Amino acid sequence: MATFSWTNQHVLLTGAAGGLGRCIAQQLSAAGAKVLLVGRNSSSLEALAQQLQQSYLQADITTTAGQQALLDYVLHWRTTQTPVTGLINNAGINHAGLFSQQSTTAIAEVIQTNLLAPMQLSALILPYLPHQRGWLMNLGSVFGSIGFPGQTLYCASKYGLRGFTEALQRELPAQQITVMYCAPRAIDTNFNSPLTVAMNQACGSTADAPEWVARKVLQQIARGKSKQVLGWPERFFAWLNGFIPSLVANSMRSPRQHLYRLTKELSK
Repeated sequence: MATFSWTNQHVLLTGAAGGLGRCIAQQLSAAGAKVLLVGRNSSSLEALAQQLQQSYLQADITTTAGQQALLDYVLHWRTTQTPVTGLINNAGINHAGLFSQQSTTAIAEVIQTNLLAPMQLSALILPYLPHQRGWLMNLGSVFGSIGFPGQTLYCASKYGLRGFTEALQRELPAQQITVMYCAPRAIDTNFNSPLTVAMNQACGSTADAPEWVARKVLQQIARGKSKQVLGWPERFFAWLNGFIPSLVANSMRSPRQHLYRLTKELSK
């Protein structure tokens, strides 16, 4: 990536009104970047935009209309002195729980939001980002490297996002667009369902503060680092699962037992 300064950045941020998205938006604004806050909750977006003195766009990025609205924004700014320089695919949803209890609608929603929409937005917007200065950040998850009980849909979507990012990194010449992937572990936000919170507690998993994760994301973008996995021992297990998956699989007996127990308890 060319010499980097946040004051020269014009960023599209999806999922801007969520727990992590809000922190990323605040830190981008504090660093001097121009940000378009993108999301579906107009009241939350408007309040955040007023607070940060940024622009916002209410759009459902899983729809053709929503994606076109973002493209129109990029095209509008393309010939100005402040063209869009980066896209952060942060929007995401989850339906945690036993796969046997997931509906076909839930499956489609998670894959569409977490995987297809980022791919579609990337396809639309990357051609109009400035070469050498343009960049793309896909927010993944440690569950994009570790299959975990109760997270089948989320794992599927984030495994796909990781694979897409890696392939795109190897396809694009280095002098074009910098493509990055960040994989946080659990984050302490309202994104987590009661089952996910209970699973984290039962398994002794740490949930990081969204402010810390946002700071790591911005540092990665500024450095142009292709990939990072946040948190220990999750980073080690992600690495180990790539080399000796049977060892990680054997360690999932306890989480599986917790999942069935907690599913039963929370359904009462």
